[in-house]
Amino acid sequence: MFAADLSPSKWPADEKVLVERLEQSVFPPKAAIVEGSSALVAATLSPIAVRAGIQALKQGGTAADAAATIALTQVTTALGSYVSYAGIMQLVYYDSRTRKLYSLDAGWNSYRGETAPKTIPTGDTGAEGRKTLVPGFMAGIEAMQKRFGRLRFASLLQPAIWYAENGVTVSPLLAGYFASRQKYLARTPSGSQFLHQAGDHIPKSGDRFLQTELAQTLRAVAKQGVRYMYTGGWARQFVEAVRQEGGQAAMDDLRSYQPLWDEPRSTTFADHSVFAPGGSNEGGRQILEALNLIEDMQIDRAAPYFKDWKTFRDLSALLQFVEFGPYTPPAAAEFQRQRGLSFSHEDRITKAYARGMAPLLRSDPPRHSDAIVVVDSWGNVAALVHSINTVTWGTTGIVVGGIPVPDPASFQQARLAAIQPGDRVPNDMAPVIVTRGAKPVLAIATVGSSLIAETARILLGTLGNHLDLRTVMEAPPLLYNFQPQAGEETAIRRTQFVPEAAYDPDFLRNLEASGVPTKTKSRIEVLTLKGTAVVGSIDAETGVRRSVETPALFGFTSAY
Repeated sequence: MFAADLSPSKWPADEKVLVERLEQSVFPPKAAIVEGSSALVAATLSPIAVRAGIQALKQGGTAADAAATIALTQVTTALGSYVSYAGIMQLVYYDSRTRKLYSLDAGWNSYRGETAPKTIPTGDTGAEGRKTLVPGFMAGIEAMQKRFGRLRFASLLQPAIWYAENGVTVSPLLAGYFASRQKYLARTPSGSQFLHQAGDHIPKSGDRFLQTELAQTLRAVAKQGVRYMYTGGWARQFVEAVRQEGGQAAMDDLRSYQPLWDEPRSTTFADHSVFAPGGSNEGGRQILEALNLIEDMQIDRAAPYFKDWKTFRDLSALLQFVEFGPYTPPAAAEFQRQRGLSFSHEDRITKAYARGMAPLLRSDPPRHSDAIVVVDSWGNVAALVHSINTVTWGTTGIVVGGIPVPDPASFQQARLAAIQPGDRVPNDMAPVIVTRGAKPVLAIATVGSSLIAETARILLGTLGNHLDLRTVMEAPPLLYNFQPQAGEETAIRRTQFVPEAAYDPDFLRNLEASGVPTKTKSRIEVLTLKGTAVVGSIDAETGVRRSVETPALFGFTSAY
């Protein structure tokens, strides 16, 4: 490990002004292919964080160093709203030295003392401490960087600390978040103090938001390592604050937390190997299950879904089915029973499972995060997703050391009841890396409500349909219908949400005639429903790294 100076105070003035101006918008200003011969960074929502990641690479850092720098900076620039230092992360990493792929799960742990998770309250019903879980983000970042990084960990915190101390200009997006979530932050003295770090008023667009207490926390982490947040001062404050609000946190819950290294799961698709997270991760299973079904139903040999209504019909049914994950709908369970089929979690990612279940799909009648992809000059590849895993800032109002503590247990009672107290909570984050001939050629990290559908459509478009990356990224998103089943809908044939003006009237009429009703969603509604992916590709022959920026997506990228 060696030191680097990543402080924004040393960045070229014009570049710093540019990225801070871009930070005020969630969309890149124009569509562009971004490419470089040495390294590539792509990440959601924060041009400042992308610039910090490039700086880490240029000073000799690896993909792990850059990914860590980006993630740490994203939390500060997002003001802890949709990502958090008290959040979670999931990683798939290709190490060029060993030529192996690795999976890292730094998800939530439950509390050993929480023995009645089904009674964890929802909504504004008090006992906010019971809605919290043991965070894994900082432990995961350190574990990734310790294994694959070259820079000193403290160096990677410099951009986050600098912007915490010097302030982040509140964007229109963040101002909207503050306006809608102020009652939750203001519920406690610590939350109210956090809320007013731009002055006595509710932060508005253009305000400078200073995070002095957060900077102190991050400086302690830089000096002591992340143990400060698991065995040190922050951990003690966290346990005290959670217990005061009725939660069952104990120091041993944080002290014993360990990120989990797993073998990635994989399948083959279109002459490539697709690697997704292993372990208890559910999102990775869903991606691989979808690809196997796409292949068995020969959807990869059909016209792209945005050009052929029949492909759209079959693909939407398939994706609706895999989103059920371990919660098999009654129709599918009966289909399995009649045919003597019984599939475990691991069976779901096999080709045999796809062959067994595809006839059901053919015969059926007519949460907030950031994503990061980094490719470095050595050929290491990081696909990382990290999340607050709830609404912006959560509902607890608990703030510890300048870090708002989210409420992910408030909607995961069923998952918590299915595991032992103190165990890892399965998560749905599903970054993937694709290889061909043992070399990485594509990395995707996706966030958002429809992240499984978004990842699957990009893999289908690039690998199965052989479309160029820009065409795929600019195609209409596939939107998952989370609403309760209604009318004559089945678990698989649901009303499909479609972006307004994305398809011509004949396309939609044919879908309706085939038994697939549609409902148009406005541009604003689409932003809340869609999955948002960042993608990095590596040309197998030239080694050129490429990504895409488009005003339709939240992703920013840079390369050299």
